[in-house]
Amino acid sequence: MPKNVLVVGMPRSGTSMTASIFASNGYFVAEDQSKELRAGDEYNPSGYWEAEALIQCNAEIFSAAGFKHDNTWLYDAITDDQAAAVLTLQPTAEHQHLADKFNKQSPWIWKDPRLCYTLGYWWPLLDATTTSVLFLKRDPKEIYNSFIRLKWRSTSQQDKVDVLSRIQKHLDATEVALKKYNIPHIVVHYSDYKKYPEKTADSLSRFFDLPLTKEDLGYQNKYNSHSLQGTVLRITDKIGDLLPSNIRNIIKKLIPTFVWKIINPHRYSDS
Repeated sequence: MPKNVLVVGMPRSGTSMTASIFASNGYFVAEDQSKELRAGDEYNPSGYWEAEALIQCNAEIFSAAGFKHDNTWLYDAITDDQAAAVLTLQPTAEHQHLADKFNKQSPWIWKDPRLCYTLGYWWPLLDATTTSVLFLKRDPKEIYNSFIRLKWRSTSQQDKVDVLSRIQKHLDATEVALKKYNIPHIVVHYSDYKKYPEKTADSLSRFFDLPLTKEDLGYQNKYNSHSLQGTVLRITDKIGDLLPSNIRNIIKKLIPTFVWKIINPHRYSDS
């Protein structure tokens, strides 16, 4: 029987693509995927694979720890005291019910960047004999560039420093939980999907008892913000932000649609 998986990592580090590997192999993600899962878009074509029930529970955990926001990467940063408080909370009956429901649906997958901070809260509620963590890492500068593409952050030095600091704190929080609870885990670097697809597929296969090939990984270089296509898209976005909307519309009409579709096939269409 394949192991249950918690995909843990910073937003824009490849967690959605990673989750899709398991979801496409029959892993349970949510009772009603049409209602609970966010559909794919130009930034995550394969979908997001985050169950709304898990997201809401993680937001409740943050609130109980004194953190007022529902995520830790867009708003005020979570403090060290708040992060530590998460690990001291007593699980609620509702959260125990969610864990029990998934434990009965093996193999299942959880994916939510909030797990970087809530992993230690959830682990005692899960079946440790059938569950493991996939800890995903990516070059922090690539994550920052992806934040810029989504317009989550600006190109200012202040934003860059803040994002890079938050990335490290998310990783540190995950490491704390992995060590404290002796959680079985495998570390995967996003670049491994491109550089060593066969080796990566083999490692995941053996660790999660799930037969995978490199084709199952679903990596596409054009969605990488550091690929040629990603670089072109990032530059065009940056230039577009500097131009008035009427000028942008004129330029869009002058450039043939097929060119826009080559740059980003998910953003531009013939309609």
